[in-house]
Amino acid sequence: MSTAELKSELIDRIEHADDVQVKQLYGLMLNYFNGHNDIEEWDMLPKYQQDRLNKSLEQADAGLVKPLGDVTKKIREKFGLDG
Repeated sequence: MSTAELKSELIDRIEHADDVQVKQLYGLMLNYFNGHNDIEEWDMLPKYQQDRLNKSLEQADAGLVKPLGDVTKKIREKFGLDG
């Protein structure tokens, strides 16, 4: 694909993106143009952290998650916390 075709494809995808996607793309592009490289940060994490994060993502993809509000409520009840 030529550079002109790539630009056209990107513009088309942005124009058809919803509000959330546009905001996410904007953040990604800012990071890219400002020289931020997430891959380098990932590579700097220890292997055990990478493994744990990957496991967490697998669990989330499988629907094995609980809303933060539910977890917070359970902890507050268990330990008798107010607030």
